[in-house]
Order: sequence, then C-alpha cells, then structure tokens
Amino acid sequence: MTENKSFIKNIGDVGYQPAMRDRFMFPFSTLNYLLSGGIYGRLAIWYSKTDEGKSTVASQILCYCVKQGIKCFADFGEDTIDEATERIFKQYTPYDKENYVSQNFIYNEKPTNIWEYHLTEEKWEEARKVFNEKLYIFDIMKSPNLKNIVKALDEAREKGCKVGLIDNLENVESVEDSSENKFLKDVAITLRDYAVKYNMYIMLVCHARKIEKEYLVPEIEDIKGSSAVSNTGKDICLILRTDRMDKDSKQYKNLRKLVELNNYDLDTADGVIMVKKTKGKGLGMFTIGYSRQTHSYYECKKLDESKEPSDKPIMFVKDEKVVDPNLVPIDLDISNIF
Repeated sequence: MTENKSFIKNIGDVGYQPAMRDRFMFPFSTLNYLLSGGIYGRLAIWYSKTDEGKSTVASQILCYCVKQGIKCFADFGEDTIDEATERIFKQYTPYDKENYVSQNFIYNEKPTNIWEYHLTEEKWEEARKVFNEKLYIFDIMKSPNLKNIVKALDEAREKGCKVGLIDNLENVESVEDSSENKFLKDVAITLRDYAVKYNMYIMLVCHARKIEKEYLVPEIEDIKGSSAVSNTGKDICLILRTDRMDKDSKQYKNLRKLVELNNYDLDTADGVIMVKKTKGKGLGMFTIGYSRQTHSYYECKKLDESKEPSDKPIMFVKDEKVVDPNLVPIDLDISNIF
C-alpha cells in the first residue's frame, strides 16, 4: 500500500454540505440557543475552579443525550462506576415521593441527623434498562493515561457512541517525560483531532489555575495548561457556583448587576453558566438552580420572558481599549473581580 505523502488537498474535491449539521440537544434551552446545540466533530471545554459543579453538569448532559437515544462514553475520573451510576440514574429520574425513598442513618440504635435519598428499586431498574448499552464508563481500575483513554474511545465508538466525556484533563496520567503544559496541550489536541476524525462531540473538563488574587470570574486564559488547551475547544463554557458566595461582598454585588443586565436574578439562583467561546450563535449566560435530591441543575426563569435574546450579550471587559465589537461593555467597578 502506497503511503499518501501529500500535505495538501484540493478544495474542489469537497462535496456539497447540508446547511444543518447533525447535533444533539442540551438540557438547558439557553445553552442550546448559544451553542446551536451540540454539533458533532467538536471538542468542548467546561471549566471552573474546584468544586463548582463541572462534573454534575457534564454527567447531566450525558443523561440528556441518552434520553435522545444517543450512545455515550464517560471517563468520570476518580468516581467508581457505582458512584457515577447513582448520580446519573438520579439525574434521569424526576424527584417525587413515588420515585425516591429517604433513609436515616442509625448509629448505636439511635437516629442521626444524616439523611440520604435513594431511588426505589422499581425506578432503579427502569433507569438501568434505559442506560443499558447506551452509556459506557471507563474502567477506573485501568490506568487513565492518554493511550488507554484513546483505546476506550475506540471501544465506545465501535459500540456506536457519539458523545464522550473526559473528566478531567488533570486526571489523565502522563507516560512521557515532558513538561506539564506540553502534556496537557498534547492531550487536548489528541482529543480534538479524535472528535474531528470520527465526528464525535467530546467534552473535556478542566480546572481554572490557582492564582494569588481571589476573583469570581475566571477567564479562558485561566484554564490550567498553556493557551493551546483553550485554543482546541470550539465551545468553552464556565460554571460558577454562587450559592456559597458572600452576598454582601463587592464582587458578588457586581456579578449580580451583570446577571441582571443579562435578564436573570442571581439571588434566586445557585449558579451561573457562561458561554465564553463558541462557533455557535454567540456568547452569553444564564442562571441555574440545583436539586440536591436528583443531583442535577435546572435553568432558572428569566426576569422578562418576553425579552428577545440579544445578539450582543453583556459581559465584563478588562480593558475598554480592546473591547470586542460583539460585546456590550458595562460601567461597573470590576477591580475586585479580575
């Protein structure tokens, strides 16, 4: 077999492409609007600081994909298959007294203040049948190096999986003697190329790097690793958990103003999802609430449901001299946010 050594392709060989590419839908209406759905052949990056809800949102997206009949693969990092299964089965099942049972932990024959919610056996079996041969999870007993993850993706693709999740970038083990930034870059590029080659949608969970100055809104350049990591993502989304923020702080008040200008009420929410980069409709944000029983988020209502989505969402800008023409700057004191 003769190896093709050419590095160029003739654009005239490209066939007609239909206007609408194949995609899936997210469990959040505004996210579908901003990203134009989950378009296959892309690497998406979800990032935030530690313990902000990235894994919860990511598994919820997989759950919603399965409901659409789409087969998925997930590397849930340090989660065992039992832990991942319990979370995603709860995300699948609506919360009401017929679907869940509450259990009180008994210690020394006395009830404690520890309660847990579990699915009934009937609902567990219902969820198991739905997810059977629809969701495949990386074996936590295998080394999560890049070579093994690619092999797992190959296995999942052979099963018909179209959506994949790697949670998270730092969990991928290095088997080469290279700098951390170079290794993280190589992982991101490998996953991007895989998504493009096999027309999959792969979500990569990343952490925002730690810096000395505390702030609320990490930017794309704060994603851990070199800028090459963020450059690989066609869609990049930030998750902010706001339920534990100091509501009297200057940072929170400024964030509340920003969210209100985007047609949402921060005080009634548990978090915010911001689209920071996309090849879809555009940038923007929306607030989310959290259900502790089902371990899932839901999109909060807008302040004015009749208001049309803006093509120029209002976002913070660092330097008025280099304002993106697609963004509308606001006159706020943001010195304590960035």
